[in-house]
Amino acid sequence: MRPASTTEFEYNRSLLRGLGRVLWNMIRVPIVAILLLLEPVVSFVCSAGLILGIVTCIVWELSSAGPKFPLGKMLVFWFGCPVILFLYHALLSLFVRDPR
Repeated sequence: MRPASTTEFEYNRSLLRGLGRVLWNMIRVPIVAILLLLEPVVSFVCSAGLILGIVTCIVWELSSAGPKFPLGKMLVFWFGCPVILFLYHALLSLFVRDPR
């Protein structure tokens, strides 16, 4: 007796899986390339924003230039820079596979 036509189904499934992988790589590779090109710029801007923001907050708080400086709000805003950097690296890790 001839075995059931499971081989055709298996071939179709592997073909669809391969086609899906090719399509995913066609989408993933340009996104990874753009994210990797922007990574030094994003890291520099977020790091510099955090450091300069904290220094600016300290200088404005210690000086008597303005009657009321919103230190808490500004510190929350500047501490958002490392959060943005963390989210950027998380997004990058979604698209980049570890070769192991």
